[in-house]
Amino acid sequence: MDEQPIAVHPIAHMEQKIGAIEKHTEHYHTEMKLYRDRIDIDDDRYPIDKVFDISYRYKENEVGFLYLHTSQGVRSYFITADPEPFIAAFREVEQK
Repeated sequence: MDEQPIAVHPIAHMEQKIGAIEKHTEHYHTEMKLYRDRIDIDDDRYPIDKVFDISYRYKENEVGFLYLHTSQGVRSYFITADPEPFIAAFREVEQK
């Protein structure tokens, strides 16, 4: 049986693609998933003990930023929904 995430939050990231004669931006929508021992974002896994903090800047009806502070540096993601429930769940997991 597959492990179910404790919390899930939608995120987006952009990637610049440069072709032979043009440059364009591709948008990817995915989910940040919190488990008891890690946070998964697509193929990236961050063990809970390597995640130092999660912070964000967000205003309702605007695109905001979520920052995942890890031992590998700070990763930033675009968000369009309040991440507070996800962060609260992370804090509970982090304390255990």
